[in-house]
Amino acid sequence: MAKKTPEEIIQEADALIRQVQQSLEDTPEIYRAHGLDAGQLNASMGPKEQAEAEAVFRKDMEDIEREVAEEAARLSFANAEPRTGGGMRKMRNMI
Repeated sequence: MAKKTPEEIIQEADALIRQVQQSLEDTPEIYRAHGLDAGQLNASMGPKEQAEAEAVFRKDMEDIEREVAEEAARLSFANAEPRTGGGMRKMRNMI
């Protein structure tokens, strides 16, 4: 894995954000192209379907947050400076 600078990570994140925003802006056009009306679809969902959709959405968001935290931890360990405190620590006397 190549080491990335914070600036590169920020640039990649900004590019992904722009891509997602563009996809969200295109969503109504995609619905119309397939003859769907988002308002009617949402209105036709019952409480059970809405609860299921909300649960799936929350699980996806939790998974994303977990993956981001794991990747941040991996990067912090990969970029950590090695300890150079003069070798091994002095052994403690056992009582």
